[in-house]
Amino acid sequence: MTTVFVPGDSGAASVGADAVAAAIAERAPVVRTGSRGAYFLEPLVEVEIGGRRLGYGPVAPEDVPSLFAAGFQSGGDHPLALGP
Repeated sequence: MTTVFVPGDSGAASVGADAVAAAIAERAPVVRTGSRGAYFLEPLVEVEIGGRRLGYGPVAPEDVPSLFAAGFQSGGDHPLALGP
């Protein structure tokens, strides 16, 4: 199972990262990380595939079902996909 990374710092939390992490955790393991500093993309969700992380963002809790439907855990295309 792919691990999903969601920032847990106060900046990301202030724009909803905790709610996004909780929604994802209902379906997949979540590791809380620090932000990459691009706060306009927070909450930035990442998945590691083949040794590189792919980003999706900014993600709201209501986006989580469509991320799973798009297969984001294996790099699936989604309107919030940002690439590596």
